[in-house]
Amino acid sequence: MSDAPDVDDRVDYEDGSSSEMEEEHVEEDDDDSHNDEEHDVEAEDEDNNIDIDIETAEDEEEEEREEYSHLLSLPPHGSEVFIGGLPRDVGEEDLRDLCEPIGDIFEVRLMKDRDSGENKGYAFVGFKTKDVAQKAIEELHSKQFKGKTIRCSLSETKNRLFIGNIPKEWTEDEFRKVIEDVGPGVESIELIKDPTNSTRNRGFAFVLYYNNACADYSRQKMIDSSFKLEGNAPTVTWADPKSSPETSAAAAQVKALYVKNIPENTSTEQLKELFQRHGEVTKVVTPPGKGGKRDFGFVHYAERSSALKAVKDSERYEINGQELEVVLAKPQAERKHEPSSYSYGGAAAPSPAPFALPTFGGFAAPPYGAMGIAGSFAQPMIYGRGAMPTGMQMVPMLLPDGRVGYVLQQPGMQMAPPARPRRDDRNNGGSGRENRHHHDGNRGGRRYRPY
Repeated sequence: MSDAPDVDDRVDYEDGSSSEMEEEHVEEDDDDSHNDEEHDVEAEDEDNNIDIDIETAEDEEEEEREEYSHLLSLPPHGSEVFIGGLPRDVGEEDLRDLCEPIGDIFEVRLMKDRDSGENKGYAFVGFKTKDVAQKAIEELHSKQFKGKTIRCSLSETKNRLFIGNIPKEWTEDEFRKVIEDVGPGVESIELIKDPTNSTRNRGFAFVLYYNNACADYSRQKMIDSSFKLEGNAPTVTWADPKSSPETSAAAAQVKALYVKNIPENTSTEQLKELFQRHGEVTKVVTPPGKGGKRDFGFVHYAERSSALKAVKDSERYEINGQELEVVLAKPQAERKHEPSSYSYGGAAAPSPAPFALPTFGGFAAPPYGAMGIAGSFAQPMIYGRGAMPTGMQMVPMLLPDGRVGYVLQQPGMQMAPPARPRRDDRNNGGSGRENRHHHDGNRGGRRYRPY
């Protein structure tokens, strides 16, 4: 009987501990379910953030595609012209009336003074195509407009970038991939090769774009401090356009072709027959050379449009199986004035230099015949551009290499004698008094110290 209470107590204790354990299990279950709920909420938040990031990225890509599409929808480079010499009372509507009969206009920009609002006498007219711009130059240049002769030429907007600090081990394909990812409208890439190592580049390149807008878009992207080329911060600036035969008003009037690589014994009639399929050929010129004709010549058309057709990329010309090189001739005004150069517009006599060239050591040469040189010898001349200034005459001069040249000099003027050397050093001769007098007269010199 004495053990019964102990058993009951033990049972009660066990029963009590059992209930407490059940309560603990219930609390643990509640904690687990709460943690599971927290994890589910966090996972759901992460999924929502991922969805938001994806949507943001898609929106940015869509905006970028729209921007690319807009830039490429703008007119190409070479479709804008400059018109100068305009009357001061001309407005944009007057320019539209002038240019609309030529072709579709994209925009008209009349330059005006910021203070007075009066136009500055020039404007830029953008057409939708390059062909219409060329047509506008042909029709408007030197035309009379409201009592004034206007000028028309291609606008000098730039579409070429210089990019420096490029990793020198990059190939052109690697560089192209990076540049094309930056912006639209890349037309050509010129990565300059290292002449001493064909597997490396020189660290800079030129990139040509479809138009100025595409080039400026990429330029803005690449000058950002966050943009890098494999860790290198690139140097990005505008590059001058490559020289083209159609970039000036004078060049826009050229109707002649420069034809090179002409086979021997080719007659002018053969050349005329070859090129007249594009239009009326007015004349063919093949300048004489040593031992016969040279391997180049000029073909002149009656209309510029015929010359433009002849130089299209699709055209190929052959004579006796030999392919000819054909380009538009350069205008005479842009040719270098060299005695040996041939001008397709007619050889012009060389002009004397418009300024006096310095003599050798201040020596004024005597007349040419007094130097013992035969009169029949071809006299060497120094030529320059422009007409001879009034009151000047050509005089002979002994050149440093022993030849005789001619320079301009005013009549009666003598060449200045060579400057007398300074005698600052006692060891070069002369007394201390002479040196002191020299330095007193020239405060900029070194102070004389007799000891």
